Amino acid sequence: MSSAVRRTHRRSRVRRGFSIVEMLVVMIIAGLVMKMAMPRFAAMRDRMSLRSAKQQIGAYLVTARATAIRRARTSTFKVKNNTIWVTTIKSDGTDSTIALNVPLQSARGVTVSKAGIGADDAIPFDSRGMAILSSARTYVLTRNSSKDSLCVSRLGLIARRCGQ
Repeated sequence: MSSAVRRTHRRSRVRRGFSIVEMLVVMIIAGLVMKMAMPRFAAMRDRMSLRSAKQQIGAYLVTARATAIRRARTSTFKVKNNTIWVTTIKSDGTDSTIALNVPLQSARGVTVSKAGIGADDAIPFDSRGMAILSSARTYVLTRNSSKDSLCVSRLGLIARRCGQ
């Protein structure tokens, strides 16, 4: 074999990279896999946002109750326009914000309603940590087509099941 033929033969065996056809096949397969997986990713994102918002509301309810007990003053968990926060009454009679406003709609894309109706609500806790409620509350959290709920008992505790 001549040296020119050997160099050409050696170059063809040491070929690097992929052909355009190979790349197109890989891109088409990856596109199909992504198209099948995207709805599941969106649904998972919605569930995680709902879970996060539910935990935030639960944490704020616990904060309101603990603040009422610790300071021996009325403390209130508030929901208005998909925003939650906790206030307490200071010794001079004015409200003081204990837990900062969390806009659930803009932060997590979650809307809050009270048992399917408007969500403007407040749950006051007395100095013993007992909620001043006439009936249990159910907050319905919604993001796109996903829903979850959080139930608060008449005592102001988070209930495992609604109606307790």
